[in-house]
Amino acid sequence: MKLLESKRNKIILLLVITILIFVLWQMGYESVHSRILAGGTNGWLKVVGSDKSIKYEVKDNTPIYRIHITKEGKEYTFPQEIGPLLQPTVIVIAWQLFLFFVLPWRKALRLLLINLAIFIGLQVFFLVQLTGFHTSSFQKFLYGLMVDSFYIIALILVIKDTIFYPVFRRK
Repeated sequence: MKLLESKRNKIILLLVITILIFVLWQMGYESVHSRILAGGTNGWLKVVGSDKSIKYEVKDNTPIYRIHITKEGKEYTFPQEIGPLLQPTVIVIAWQLFLFFVLPWRKALRLLLINLAIFIGLQVFFLVQLTGFHTSSFQKFLYGLMVDSFYIIALILVIKDTIFYPVFRRK
């Protein structure tokens, strides 16, 4: 495309895509993604035979995950604010959509599948650690280690793609 040969046009396109994804995110995609993550986490917990589960809820206009555990025959629930877990997904999705405009569609699709698998996999892993926060000191440690890392992980995925496919370099 002639339009996307300049760095300026590519940056403008990336900003427009990011704003559109953010607007969609605020209009309800966040809750869809949250439910997908909760379902993936519950699926993983069932595979390993855990009696824990997680549910996405909105309480007082604040999205939370509610963790359900059974300990010594009693059921407990713990609310946990989502915090910085979901917002970095906007960065990853916007970047992946941008790549469809600047790379051949097969490369862009491959990167989309790889990066989303990595990112969503890490988010599910994080939520599994969250379900063990109150019952395992090791899972509490892993949770603490990962709680503010998703912006960094999203940035690493973008940098990785930029190293292998330098989309802002002039041809």
